[in-house]
Amino acid sequence: MRRLRKPEPRLRSRTAGWLALAVSAVMALTGCKRSAHDPRALVPEPGGPLLSVVSVSDPAASAQLVRGFYGLESGSWRWTAKQFEVALKPPPGSADNGAKLSFHLYLPDSIVAKFGPVTLAAAVNGFALAPETYSKPGTYVYARDVPAAVLKSDAVIVRFTSDKGMAPSAGDQRELALVSVSIGLEPK
Repeated sequence: MRRLRKPEPRLRSRTAGWLALAVSAVMALTGCKRSAHDPRALVPEPGGPLLSVVSVSDPAASAQLVRGFYGLESGSWRWTAKQFEVALKPPPGSADNGAKLSFHLYLPDSIVAKFGPVTLAAAVNGFALAPETYSKPGTYVYARDVPAAVLKSDAVIVRFTSDKGMAPSAGDQRELALVSVSIGLEPK
């Protein structure tokens, strides 16, 4: 009996590209939209709730990944581009007390070896949070307090920016910066 081999990485990314194109076409035909101007438009079901904490592996939460996230890998994580955005629901009480933004990430050795230290910055609805620099590969949590004044709406857009990342190449058409696991706003 012959064993099936794992597809070559090029074939996997080509397949993922076709799958993304097919999903985009279905979304266009069914009227689903992704808009950075109205985070509530990201919810696939009318009236469906936004989450305060998004695991990038949760299919129900993937609609909140606005831009700069690539396909799910190993069932638990996604690569990001240098700039990426997520829509989040402010947690209860955050309009009065503020909240804590937490981004669980992994900085790959391949990025640090090629570019050196990586600085990550974030902004919530345009309000800039302090950046953080990571000089070694590993698992990190980018955590920042978010003031109450920024969290007065039903949904916010969090934009992350990494100062370094791998440019697309012939072998991989994606711009690769960080590995994302989860992003959330938690009550203080």
